[in-house]
Amino acid sequence: MKKILSVSSLILMLAAASCQKSELKEVVNTDNFKELRQASIAGVNGPTAATINQELTFTVSWPHSGNCEKFSTFKVDTLRDTTRVQLFTTTNPLEDCTGKEVEHSKEFKFTPVKSGTYFLKFIGPNGAKAIVDTLRVE
Repeated sequence: MKKILSVSSLILMLAAASCQKSELKEVVNTDNFKELRQASIAGVNGPTAATINQELTFTVSWPHSGNCEKFSTFKVDTLRDTTRVQLFTTTNPLEDCTGKEVEHSKEFKFTPVKSGTYFLKFIGPNGAKAIVDTLRVE
């Protein structure tokens, strides 16, 4: 009976350990320990006039915060005629980045769907230092 109890205890411990490992994987970023953060916007360069359904390209740049910082994604929220754009980057604090040069600008694509005036608001962390581009669409 002791043998069966100890074997079943061992099986239960292994099952519990495997559950903890999968839960831990969700908490710890296992993708090379990359950190995602919102970047400040340093500048935006793009058109000021367009036509309906014309795809527009805006070059968005952010300040140099180290050679490991790389573009991740844009987050876009639209409310009526205002489109809020946030830029996110990733860094790996464990990576040696000396001597590496990375691009600190990225193209943002925008397609207006109706005529009127659009406000593209490029926002830094905590809503700070927003750059607003006005776009007239006919």
